[in-house]
Amino acid sequence: MKISAIDVTLFTYPTQRCADSAGHSHPGPENDAQMALLTLTSEEGDCGYAFAPPEVVRSHVVNAFFRKVLIGQNAFDRERLWQDLVHWQRGSAHQLTERALSAVEQALWDLIGRKLKQPVHKLLGGYREKIPAYGSTMCGDELSGGLSTPDEYAQFAEKLVARGYQAIKLHTWMPPVSFAPSPAMDIKACAAVREAVGPDIALMLDGYHWYSRSDALTIGKALEKLNFAWFEEPMEEESMASYAWLAENLSIDVLGPESLGGKHHSRADWVRAGACDILRAGANGVGGISPTLKVANLAEAFGMGLRSARQRCGQPGGGRGDP
Repeated sequence: MKISAIDVTLFTYPTQRCADSAGHSHPGPENDAQMALLTLTSEEGDCGYAFAPPEVVRSHVVNAFFRKVLIGQNAFDRERLWQDLVHWQRGSAHQLTERALSAVEQALWDLIGRKLKQPVHKLLGGYREKIPAYGSTMCGDELSGGLSTPDEYAQFAEKLVARGYQAIKLHTWMPPVSFAPSPAMDIKACAAVREAVGPDIALMLDGYHWYSRSDALTIGKALEKLNFAWFEEPMEEESMASYAWLAENLSIDVLGPESLGGKHHSRADWVRAGACDILRAGANGVGGISPTLKVANLAEAFGMGLRSARQRCGQPGGGRGDP
């Protein structure tokens, strides 16, 4: 099944998500957002698709890397094609990103699945048909009726529980919110949510990502008392030593890395260093479905949990359901 064409289609769609000056998402008035659809077409006319931000699959990336490596190649040689693209990364001046790799690799999986008339999860082994979802908030804000106070976090958590969620992840306040970052406010929000939902709902925190070691430790100790399930990305992930120190000093599970590059290789280093208790890998962050599966196998081999990719579904009040 040789690949004969690679195309990108830009389109707009309505959304009620708006970004603040630091890029964090909040609910807002309906507006038009732009997305790109990457399409791989075989000589037989079969197609595979993947969505990506337009800047990720811009013309230079498609022409200089995707078409150069994939045109005329057999899509079933997916791993070899992915490795060939990876080798182009070093000399790409950081133009060929992990997210771009992920888009084209997901399109390859989709093309193969459509050709074989099988969903991709079956091609990966088909371990399960369903996965549990947790409710997840947007970042804290200063909006009326939004997530501007600990009480508003608690009220929204109650709505998520009423919808059937048995687990909730909080994203707390970040700049440009006037009082952020604030360990004290993060702890108050977490305490308010625990009081509102009771002891049987699993809770997680994914707050400000640039806290110092001492602030992260303070928050982590508070989360232990509140019986939170995990603490995600509270510090700069380029400092693996800081995460190893934090994991050593907390009994709550530390989760990571999320935004760190390095594909499955960097996750292996984190395991060896004891820098996390639960590994984090999403297809868009590590370069595709295949390296995510490699991280999953790594986590399984070391008896660790894996927090994997998510698909975001809008919820009233700015939340989303995350598998």
